[in-house]
Amino acid sequence: MTTAPLCVLLLPRALDEFARADEARDLLRAPAVVAVEPARVARSGELVSAIQARRVIHKLHGAPRVVVLYDALQYPLARALVSRGEESELWYGGGEGEATVLHDLAAQRAALRFGASRDGAAFQRNAPLWERLEELGIARR
Repeated sequence: MTTAPLCVLLLPRALDEFARADEARDLLRAPAVVAVEPARVARSGELVSAIQARRVIHKLHGAPRVVVLYDALQYPLARALVSRGEESELWYGGGEGEATVLHDLAAQRAALRFGASRDGAAFQRNAPLWERLEELGIARR
């Protein structure tokens, strides 16, 4: 495994079934951005998340510097991935008004929060994410 910094998108479902696929595809234009679709059988828990994180990291061609979370249910996996890197950041784009423990934890832990606005093109909606990716030296627009 190389240590090139990566941005890992944790998709809540297959890309073609994801309501925000246009935003994900916009970010995936950058070579250092990769998407991870969920396992066929959803499992949760600290131990399972740690094992899944190890598997994901083993398959990556770089080190997760940013983990983008769209659904609070995947927060345990996101946290496990972020904990593997010294300077890794969690970005959270979960739905406003969600009232779950995982949503609250993800929102508190997130270094960057972004919404699910439908206004403008995906490139415009992703502007804050692109700016931070550039600051971190991961990707350029």
